[in-house]
Amino acid sequence: LPAPDGGAGRKIIASDTVGFISDLPTQLVAAFRATLEEVLEADLILHVRDISHPESAEQAQDVVEILTALGVKPDVPVLEVWNKLDLVPPSARAALEVQARAGVYPVSALTGEGVPALLDAISLAFDEAKTDLTLVLPFAEGRKRAWLHQEGVVTAEAEAEDGYHLTLRWTARQEKRFRDL
Repeated sequence: LPAPDGGAGRKIIASDTVGFISDLPTQLVAAFRATLEEVLEADLILHVRDISHPESAEQAQDVVEILTALGVKPDVPVLEVWNKLDLVPPSARAALEVQARAGVYPVSALTGEGVPALLDAISLAFDEAKTDLTLVLPFAEGRKRAWLHQEGVVTAEAEAEDGYHLTLRWTARQEKRFRDL
């Protein structure tokens, strides 16, 4: 993800879940559940909508209901991306602008319109305040240690008789997730 100031930016992992379709058969929802549950580990959710679709609002409500049913935590930020802006007639754009609110980013992936503002918003979402902490983790807590490394919050590590001595730099949300493991 490029940095807003033109710097080196940061690495992110983007995972695309299956597009939501209204009235999916129960068996199909069950089959995709594992894929959909990836969203539970997300630090940020981009809810990408086809804003040119006539049932876009209904589809958006379906997504909200599914995310709620999956148990997405309310502290996970959600940015709503209104894609395919290039397919919206100019006469309808004014109505969309009235509907837009904070956290909504009208874009055209085809033309690039609105993409810089979206990238800035994504970057800002990851710029949460971070705190430093030194933690002693018993050797038996290997799963927790692996989670910390997977999250990329370990800045230093040493082994001692009482376990792993870890220096961490993390957000409050990451700390809460760790405590809930």
